[in-house]
Amino acid sequence: MGKGRFPFRRTVEFLNGGKLVLQKRVKTVAVSFTTQKESKGLRDFVLRDLPQIQYKNPNKQFVCFRNRHEFPHITLYYDGGERQLIDVYQKSADDILNLVELAGAATESEILQKQEVEYPGRINPANFGKYGHCFCICEKPGQVPCPSRVKFDKPIKWWHDKESAA
Repeated sequence: MGKGRFPFRRTVEFLNGGKLVLQKRVKTVAVSFTTQKESKGLRDFVLRDLPQIQYKNPNKQFVCFRNRHEFPHITLYYDGGERQLIDVYQKSADDILNLVELAGAATESEILQKQEVEYPGRINPANFGKYGHCFCICEKPGQVPCPSRVKFDKPIKWWHDKESAA
Protein backbone atom coordinates (compact mmCIF):
# COMPACT_ATOMS: atom_id res chain seq x y z
CA MET A 1 0.00 0.00 0.00
CA GLY A 2 1.62 3.22 -1.11
CA LYS A 3 1.25 6.71 0.22
CA GLY A 4 -2.33 7.79 0.23
CA ARG A 5 -5.17 9.14 2.27
CA PHE A 6 -5.68 5.88 4.12
CA PRO A 7 -2.71 5.39 6.49
CA PHE A 8 -3.82 2.14 8.15
CA ARG A 9 -4.43 -1.32 6.77
CA ARG A 10 -7.41 -3.59 7.18
CA THR A 11 -5.75 -6.22 9.32
CA VAL A 12 -7.40 -8.38 11.95
CA GLU A 13 -5.50 -6.43 14.61
CA PHE A 14 -6.95 -3.19 13.24
CA LEU A 15 -10.48 -4.58 13.11
CA ASN A 16 -10.20 -5.99 16.65
CA GLY A 17 -9.10 -2.55 17.86
CA GLY A 18 -12.68 -1.30 17.77
CA LYS A 19 -14.51 -1.28 21.07
CA LEU A 20 -18.06 -0.38 20.06
CA VAL A 21 -20.53 -3.25 20.43
CA LEU A 22 -24.10 -2.25 19.57
CA GLN A 23 -27.18 -3.14 21.58
CA LYS A 24 -28.98 -6.34 20.71
CA ARG A 25 -32.10 -4.47 19.68
CA VAL A 26 -30.25 -2.39 17.04
CA LYS A 27 -30.85 -4.13 13.72
CA THR A 28 -29.66 -1.68 11.05
CA VAL A 29 -27.28 1.28 10.93
CA ALA A 30 -27.82 3.61 7.96
CA VAL A 31 -25.08 6.14 7.19
CA SER A 32 -25.92 8.92 4.78
CA PHE A 33 -23.09 11.23 3.69
CA THR A 34 -22.47 13.71 0.91
CA THR A 35 -19.39 14.84 -1.01
CA GLN A 36 -19.66 18.33 0.49
CA LYS A 37 -17.25 19.66 3.13
CA GLU A 38 -19.94 19.46 5.85
CA SER A 39 -19.74 15.67 5.55
CA LYS A 40 -15.94 15.32 5.85
CA GLY A 41 -16.06 14.01 9.44
CA LEU A 42 -18.66 11.37 8.50
CA ARG A 43 -16.60 10.25 5.50
CA ASP A 44 -13.58 9.87 7.80
CA PHE A 45 -15.78 7.93 10.23
CA VAL A 46 -16.85 5.58 7.42
CA LEU A 47 -13.23 4.94 6.44
CA ARG A 48 -11.71 4.62 9.91
CA ASP A 49 -14.33 3.52 12.44
CA LEU A 50 -17.16 1.84 10.54
CA PRO A 51 -15.14 -1.27 9.52
CA GLN A 52 -14.25 -1.87 13.18
CA ILE A 53 -17.89 -1.49 14.22
CA GLN A 54 -18.98 -3.88 11.46
CA TYR A 55 -16.39 -6.44 12.55
CA LYS A 56 -17.51 -6.28 16.18
CA ASN A 57 -21.20 -6.56 15.17
CA PRO A 58 -21.45 -9.30 12.51
CA ASN A 59 -25.22 -9.77 12.89
CA LYS A 60 -26.09 -6.13 12.19
CA GLN A 61 -26.88 -4.60 8.82
CA PHE A 62 -24.89 -1.54 7.75
CA VAL A 63 -26.02 0.60 4.82
CA CYS A 64 -24.19 3.60 3.36
CA PHE A 65 -25.92 6.19 1.19
CA ARG A 66 -23.81 8.65 -0.78
CA ASN A 67 -25.38 11.90 -2.00
CA ARG A 68 -28.85 10.47 -1.37
CA HIS A 69 -29.85 13.01 1.30
CA GLU A 70 -29.15 16.71 1.65
CA PHE A 71 -27.48 16.59 5.08
CA PRO A 72 -25.16 13.97 6.60
CA HIS A 73 -26.74 11.80 9.29
CA ILE A 74 -26.75 8.33 10.84
CA THR A 75 -29.98 6.46 11.53
CA LEU A 76 -30.22 3.53 13.95
CA TYR A 77 -33.15 1.19 13.31
CA TYR A 78 -34.35 -0.92 16.24
CA ASP A 79 -36.23 -4.23 16.21
CA GLY A 80 -39.50 -2.67 17.41
CA GLY A 81 -39.75 -0.49 14.31
CA GLU A 82 -38.48 2.61 16.06
CA ARG A 83 -35.53 4.58 14.75
CA GLN A 84 -33.13 7.20 16.02
CA LEU A 85 -31.59 9.92 13.89
CA ILE A 86 -28.11 11.21 14.77
CA ASP A 87 -27.24 14.58 13.26
CA VAL A 88 -23.55 14.67 12.30
CA TYR A 89 -23.48 17.94 10.34
CA GLN A 90 -19.91 19.37 10.48
CA LYS A 91 -18.82 16.97 13.24
CA SER A 92 -15.42 15.25 13.40
CA ALA A 93 -15.03 11.48 13.19
CA ASP A 94 -14.23 11.24 16.91
CA ASP A 95 -17.36 13.23 17.84
CA ILE A 96 -19.45 11.00 15.59
CA LEU A 97 -18.06 7.87 17.23
CA ASN A 98 -18.94 9.29 20.67
CA LEU A 99 -22.48 10.08 19.50
CA VAL A 100 -22.99 6.56 18.13
CA GLU A 101 -21.68 5.13 21.42
CA LEU A 102 -24.14 7.22 23.38
CA ALA A 103 -27.05 6.25 21.15
CA GLY A 104 -26.54 2.54 20.58
CA ALA A 105 -23.70 1.06 22.62
CA ALA A 106 -24.40 -2.14 24.54
CA THR A 107 -24.09 -2.28 28.31
CA GLU A 108 -21.53 -4.44 30.11
CA SER A 109 -24.15 -7.10 30.93
CA GLU A 110 -25.20 -7.36 27.26
CA ILE A 111 -21.57 -7.79 26.22
CA LEU A 112 -21.04 -10.56 28.77
CA GLN A 113 -24.16 -12.39 27.55
CA LYS A 114 -22.97 -12.10 23.95
CA GLN A 115 -19.68 -13.92 24.53
CA GLU A 116 -19.48 -17.01 22.38
CA VAL A 117 -19.44 -20.59 23.55
CA GLU A 118 -15.90 -21.93 24.07
CA TYR A 119 -16.39 -24.88 21.71
CA PRO A 120 -19.08 -24.02 19.15
CA GLY A 121 -19.07 -27.55 17.72
CA ARG A 122 -20.72 -28.92 20.85
CA ILE A 123 -23.93 -27.03 20.13
CA ASN A 124 -24.86 -29.32 17.22
CA PRO A 125 -24.93 -33.05 18.02
CA ALA A 126 -24.07 -33.87 14.39
CA ASN A 127 -20.56 -32.47 14.81
CA PHE A 128 -17.74 -34.92 15.49
CA GLY A 129 -14.06 -34.59 16.14
CA LYS A 130 -11.97 -32.67 18.62
CA TYR A 131 -14.67 -30.16 19.57
CA GLY A 132 -17.74 -32.32 18.96
CA HIS A 133 -19.77 -34.56 21.28
CA CYS A 134 -17.65 -37.58 20.43
CA PHE A 135 -14.57 -38.14 18.32
CA CYS A 136 -15.99 -40.53 15.72
CA ILE A 137 -19.45 -41.45 14.45
CA CYS A 138 -18.69 -45.10 15.15
CA GLU A 139 -19.13 -44.33 18.86
CA LYS A 140 -22.84 -43.63 18.33
CA PRO A 141 -25.25 -46.55 18.76
CA GLY A 142 -26.54 -48.05 15.51
CA GLN A 143 -23.54 -47.01 13.43
CA VAL A 144 -21.03 -49.33 11.82
CA PRO A 145 -18.00 -49.58 14.09
CA CYS A 146 -14.51 -48.64 12.98
CA PRO A 147 -12.44 -51.61 11.73
CA SER A 148 -9.76 -50.79 14.28
CA ARG A 149 -12.22 -51.46 17.11
CA VAL A 150 -13.72 -54.69 15.78
CA LYS A 151 -12.17 -58.18 15.88
CA PHE A 152 -13.36 -60.55 13.21
CA ASP A 153 -13.61 -64.30 13.86
CA LYS A 154 -12.31 -65.21 10.43
CA PRO A 155 -10.37 -63.12 7.95
CA ILE A 156 -12.34 -61.31 5.27
CA LYS A 157 -11.80 -62.65 1.75
CA TRP A 158 -11.78 -60.07 -0.95
CA TRP A 159 -12.44 -60.68 -4.62
CA HIS A 160 -8.87 -59.79 -5.52
CA ASP A 161 -7.28 -62.22 -3.04
CA LYS A 162 -5.64 -65.23 -4.65
CA GLU A 163 -6.72 -67.52 -1.86
CA SER A 164 -10.42 -66.84 -2.43
CA ALA A 165 -10.16 -68.02 -6.07
CA ALA A 166 -9.13 -71.51 -5.02
